[in-house]
Amino acid sequence: MRLLFAADLHGYYAAYENLLNLAVTHEVQAIIVGGDLLPHTIRIDSAVESQRAFLNESLRPLLASFHQAHPDKAVYLLPGNDDWAAAIAGLDELERMGLAYRLHQRTVALADNLWLTGYACVPITPFSIKDYERYDGIGDVPAYSFAMAYTSTSGQPQRTSLAALLRQSSIADDLQRLVTQSDPARTIYICHTPPYDTDLDLNQRKRHRGSQALRRFIEQHQPLLTMHGHIHESPDVSQSYAQRIGATWSINAGQNDHRSHAVVLDTADIGATLWHTVYGKRLSP
Repeated sequence: MRLLFAADLHGYYAAYENLLNLAVTHEVQAIIVGGDLLPHTIRIDSAVESQRAFLNESLRPLLASFHQAHPDKAVYLLPGNDDWAAAIAGLDELERMGLAYRLHQRTVALADNLWLTGYACVPITPFSIKDYERYDGIGDVPAYSFAMAYTSTSGQPQRTSLAALLRQSSIADDLQRLVTQSDPARTIYICHTPPYDTDLDLNQRKRHRGSQALRRFIEQHQPLLTMHGHIHESPDVSQSYAQRIGATWSINAGQNDHRSHAVVLDTADIGATLWHTVYGKRLSP
């Protein structure tokens, strides 16, 4: 099955247009966006409304037009840590309209004996939006300030605390629940966070910022494929957008403001068909 994957589009309309055009050019059957779907927000008092407006006034009409022209191509959307949960709730309407499928904490059938599972949460960051952040479940809790930390599960941003976040299930716990929903060897996991200590989770300072729980999950369960985002610069820093963890291919498409980053592949032979819009077929230095 031919797939197109990108992440971290952050509400850039032109990036969505480009992605859908790539889907047609490369004759893929499914388009997957792996986190951070909606625009960056600065003002807390208008943050959710701003993201809702993009989803309803820009993304929905674009996907409706695409679906009308290409009803055979499915779109799958996963939120990320820069998305407000109160705005992401609007994905339910896109799904009811048949325009896109929401992925967070869900497993859907892509084809016979092939599944797609999504997980949006990332390890705790120093940033303000906490809807899709969780304790990793391994190692120390990061000592970041929660003075400006918010969640929006009530419908609007509300102050939250580290204690409240720690009362929620960890990334490790969530992944162990998801693995029971399908055969990992025939499942593609779309996780906004990349796995820890890989070519896929290096920030600009060359520090690894991925999930240790996800790395352990991949090592233990050896899924068919995992695809990630979150650390936009990692492919530029490591000079690699894909690597093997045992039998599993793992990918971070990366993203920047100058050239759209996306990956095309065929699940029948992932390593032989991987192609990146910026790096081409090159997998490592």
